[in-house]
Amino acid sequence: MRGAIFYAVTKKLRGLIPVTTSRVEPKKGAHYVVGIDLGGTNVRAAVLDAHDKRLGRAENPSEAKAGVKRTVSAIGMAVRNAVKAAGVTLDQVGAIGIAVPGHIDVPAGMVRWAPNFGENVGDSYVPYRDVPLRALVEAEVGVHMIMDNDANVAALGEFRYGAGKGTKHMIMFTLGTGIGGGIIVDGEVLRGATGGAAEVGHIIIADRQGSSPNGCHGRLETLAGRDAIIERAVLKMESGRNTLLWSQVKGPEALQQFITPAAIDEAAERGDAIAIETMEETGHLVGLGIASMINVFNPEMVVLGGKISQSETLFQNAVRTTKASAVGSILAAARIVRAELGDDAGIMGAGELAWRTLK
Repeated sequence: MRGAIFYAVTKKLRGLIPVTTSRVEPKKGAHYVVGIDLGGTNVRAAVLDAHDKRLGRAENPSEAKAGVKRTVSAIGMAVRNAVKAAGVTLDQVGAIGIAVPGHIDVPAGMVRWAPNFGENVGDSYVPYRDVPLRALVEAEVGVHMIMDNDANVAALGEFRYGAGKGTKHMIMFTLGTGIGGGIIVDGEVLRGATGGAAEVGHIIIADRQGSSPNGCHGRLETLAGRDAIIERAVLKMESGRNTLLWSQVKGPEALQQFITPAAIDEAAERGDAIAIETMEETGHLVGLGIASMINVFNPEMVVLGGKISQSETLFQNAVRTTKASAVGSILAAARIVRAELGDDAGIMGAGELAWRTLK
C-alpha cells in the first residue's frame, strides 16, 4: 500500500514538471540575487546586491504539509514580494539560491528526501521523495535557481559573511531540535557523492546508547539534541534533588512539557547544580563530536550555531572536551567560535549560492 501511494505521488509530480527540460540560464553580470530560507513553517526571502547589502525582504507561510504545488507557490510569492520591496524587478535578478531542509541532490536539482515537507494522501502522510524542486521553482518565477541542504547553506553563509569569513576550511555545528552542520573544504561546500555529506549530527560517539527513531543509536544528535538535553535534566529532577527547574512546572503533565534548554541554561547561570551538570554533560558530548571532525578534516575554524550553542556552560565544556580529545597538532590550527549571523545564515548562504552561479 505504501509503495502504491509513493507511485501515485510520483505520477502526480510528473504532471507538475514543465514539459520542456531546458534550464533557465543564470543572468551573468546581474546586480541582484535572491536568497531564500525554506522552513517547515515559513519561507523567508531577501534580495542581495553586489555589495552584499540585504535589500527587500519577505516572509510568508511555506505550506510545507500542503503538497509540492502549494509550497512552490509560496516560494514564488516570497520571491516576488522581496523583489518588490527591494525596488527591483525579476528581470534584474540573476539567480535564486534556496536553503532546503533535507537530502538535496544539487546537480540534479532534486529533493531526494525531506520529511518535514509533503502531503496527506488518503490516510497517510507522504514526505518529499525525489521531488524536482528546481524545475518547479524555475517554472514558477522564470529565474535560474540553485538549492542545497539548509545546514550546508547556513555554513556557507557563516563562511562567506559571518564567523568564518577569511578562512578556507571550516566546519559548522548547528545545535537545536536536532544537530545539523556543514563542512567547507578549500572554500567549497563538501556534498559527497549524492549530496548527503556533512551530517555531523549522525556521527556515532557512544555506541548502543540513546534512543533513535532514525538511524543508529549513539548518534550525537540523539545524545545532545534538544530532547536529549531535556530528558537528561528531567531524570535528574525525578531523582528527588532540589533544583530551580521545579519553578517551571505549572501542572500535572509530564515534566518534559515544561522544561526547555533555555530554562536549563538560565538555571545554570544562576548556579543550579542540576542545570550545570546537564549543560556540562551535553557540552562534553558536543566536544567529542567536534574533536572527531577536527581530527578528520583539519579545519581552521569550527563554528557553533543554533540557540542552544548560546549556553556559556555548554560552550565552555565543549571547548574543554575538544582540547582534551583532539590530536594536539591538528587542534592547534583550529579556533572554536560561535556563529555570527543567527537566523540570517540561511538567507545569506543561499544568496552566496546564487552569486556563485553567476561567476
